Amino acid sequence: MRHRIEISALLITLTLFAVGFFGCGGRQSLANLSVRELFELGKDKHENKKYIEAVEIFQTVIYNYPGEPIVDTAQYFLALSYYGSEDYELAQVEFNRLVINYPSSVYFENAIFMKAACFFEGTPRHYGLDQSDLERAIKQFEDYVIDYPESELFPEAQRMLLVARTRMAKKFYESGITYIRMGARGSAQKYFQKVIDEYTDTEYAALATYKSAEADLGMKKYTEAQKGFEDFKVVFPDHELVKEAEKLAAEAAFKAGEKAFKNGDTELAKEKFEALLALYPNSKKAKDADKYLKQIESRLSSGS
Repeated sequence: MRHRIEISALLITLTLFAVGFFGCGGRQSLANLSVRELFELGKDKHENKKYIEAVEIFQTVIYNYPGEPIVDTAQYFLALSYYGSEDYELAQVEFNRLVINYPSSVYFENAIFMKAACFFEGTPRHYGLDQSDLERAIKQFEDYVIDYPESELFPEAQRMLLVARTRMAKKFYESGITYIRMGARGSAQKYFQKVIDEYTDTEYAALATYKSAEADLGMKKYTEAQKGFEDFKVVFPDHELVKEAEKLAAEAAFKAGEKAFKNGDTELAKEKFEALLALYPNSKKAKDADKYLKQIESRLSSGS
């Protein structure tokens, strides 16, 4: 709700540069008002958040005076009035109508932005509900920041794009967490990888990277888990989970060496344990790795 109000305030500020303010001329019948007076009355209703009344007046202007220069402005305020009343579906329709019918309007760029904002606001907030409108919002915001880098709405478009992408990233991340709880780690990793690949600019990219490595550890894919945790440390060095990632990387390295040792591959085990001591000399697993190395050396010296 907060960013919706911010958008409305910004758009009204921009609108003031394009439209002059005039008095609404008293309590006259709509039939006795000129097109300009009708428009000003509608704008007054809009500014006082009487959106239903504003819609009726702007519709009167649009349908009764199609050739008037002020019609595109009325069309824009009609859409804004629907937006203000949180009827995002109808608002999107009316903003789109302005884009199609009035391509030379001073509000053309604003209307394109607002189409995306309508899809954004109209999407259910809970990630478990249908997010198809959020996908549309992301695509339209992406197009907007490419097509209109000089627009006064450009910073807001960037902000809303990141918010929308973060919400979408959360949807996929939480799907992965659901599969983890079900014990389906491989399926979970598909969702985590999607976040890593497509939503790198969001906070969920770090969490997905960490959880994917954690899933590898749970599936006893120790080499992959170690690499995943080490990649996490490199890409997200300031993240609060870095220390835990280092601890788990050492654990994965130890498990890889232990697995090789139990399988009788002493050469590989020796390699893994030595690497662990080099990378994580202060880890809790370092002492255990050293004990295994002594066993390996004893075996090699005895020729067994």
